[in-house]
Amino acid sequence: MKRRFKLFTVPVFSALLFLLLASFINAIILPQKEKLENAEAKIEETNEEQKPELVKELENDFKLQYQLFEKAEIEGNRFVYNTGNYKIIFTVDPQFQKIVEREFKRFKVKYGAYVALDPKTGSVVAAVSSLKYPNLLFKRSFPTASTFKIVTAAAALDTGIATPKTELNCGGLGDSCSPSVWLNSSYRVERIFSQSFATSANPFFGNLGRLIGKKRLMEYAYRFGFNRKGYDFPWGILREPLDDYELALTAAGLGDTVTSPFHEALIAQTIVNGGVMVKPHIVEKVIDLKTGKEYDFKPVNMGRVVKEKTADEIKKMMVLTVKIGTVANRKYFRLLRKYSGLTVGGKTGTLTERSYPEGRCEWFTGFMSYRGKTLAVSSVAVNNWLYYLSGYEISAVAAADFVKLQERYAKGGERCASSVR
Repeated sequence: MKRRFKLFTVPVFSALLFLLLASFINAIILPQKEKLENAEAKIEETNEEQKPELVKELENDFKLQYQLFEKAEIEGNRFVYNTGNYKIIFTVDPQFQKIVEREFKRFKVKYGAYVALDPKTGSVVAAVSSLKYPNLLFKRSFPTASTFKIVTAAAALDTGIATPKTELNCGGLGDSCSPSVWLNSSYRVERIFSQSFATSANPFFGNLGRLIGKKRLMEYAYRFGFNRKGYDFPWGILREPLDDYELALTAAGLGDTVTSPFHEALIAQTIVNGGVMVKPHIVEKVIDLKTGKEYDFKPVNMGRVVKEKTADEIKKMMVLTVKIGTVANRKYFRLLRKYSGLTVGGKTGTLTERSYPEGRCEWFTGFMSYRGKTLAVSSVAVNNWLYYLSGYEISAVAAADFVKLQERYAKGGERCASSVR
C-alpha cells in the first residue's frame, strides 16, 4: 500500500504544480506582458506624434526625398541639404555617385539611368540619370522586356510548378517572339529552365506562363510591385493579359508591361535579400537644428515576396546569365573576370522603347558582390542607330568601379559604398 500511495501521489502532485504554474502565468506574467506591449505601443504613437511634419512627409513620399536630394551638397563624405530649420542627410555615397556620373559623361550616355540599393536596408547608394533627361529615374514607361522573366521565374519556382532543372519541349528559336511558333513550330527544342533564364529563351517562358496561369502570374507581379500605389514611388504598370496568347507574351517579357529604373532596382533588391522587399529610401536622417534631435530612417520591411529558397535559385540563375548567358561575351563583362572575388549576376532585357526617347531599350537588373559588400542594381540605356553604351554595359562598368572603390575604402579605412548607414 505504501508503494501504491507514492505512485499515485507523484502524478497528482505534478498536475497540481502544473495548474498552479499556469494560474501564476495567467494571473501575473501575461498581464505584465500585455501592459509592456501596450506601453511600447503608446510610446511609439507618442514618438510618431512628436515627429516634425517634414519628417512625416519624407517618410511617406519617396519622390520628395529625391527632389531634396537633388538640392544637396557634399559635406565631408555625405550628401546634405540644409533647409534652415533642418539638416537632411542622404544615403547616397558621394564617391560612388560621382564615379558613375563620370562614366555617363565618358561614354556619352544620352538616355540612361543607373540605380544601386543596399539590399538589407533599402537605402539608395547611387542614383544617376542621363545628361539629356535627368528625370529618367522616375520614368516608368520603359518596357520591362525580358527582365519580367524574373517575376515569371519566381511564380513558377515559388509555387512548385517548376524547378531550375525543369525541361519543356518548345517550338522556335530562343529569340522568337511569336507564341504560335512556340506552340506549333515543327522545330522543337528541349529547353532547361536555368539555361533558358540565362539565355533569355522566349519559347520556354511563354510556355511556362501558360502553366502558371494568369491569376497566379498577376499575383506575383503585384508582389514585386507592379500596379501598386502609394509612397509616390515609380511602381511598374502591367496590363492584364486578355487571353492565353497575351499571357504567353507577358510571361516572356513581351507583353504590355512597363516600369522605372528605381522599381527594377527594388525587384533586384528583393531577390538579393532572400525574397523580402525592403522599403527604398534616400534619406538617412533628419536633424532638427533648433533642438539637435535626430530622426533616423530605419529599414522597413514591406513583406516577404517569395520564399528564401526561390530567391536563392533565381540569384544562381542570374549568375549563370553572366557566365554563359546573354552578356557572357559582352566586352565589359569579359573584363570583369580579372577582378578576383567579384560576383555579378542579373537579368537582361531588350525591347524597342515606344515612348520618347525612341530607340533600343536595354536593361540589366541584378546585383554585384565583392568581399562581403553587395549592391542590388538596375541600369537602362536607350540607343538609336548611333551606339554609345548599352544598359548591360553600364552595370559592368559600374561593377569595375565598385571594386576599385572598395579597395580604396579598405586601404583608407573609409566607409564602404554598400554600407552607408
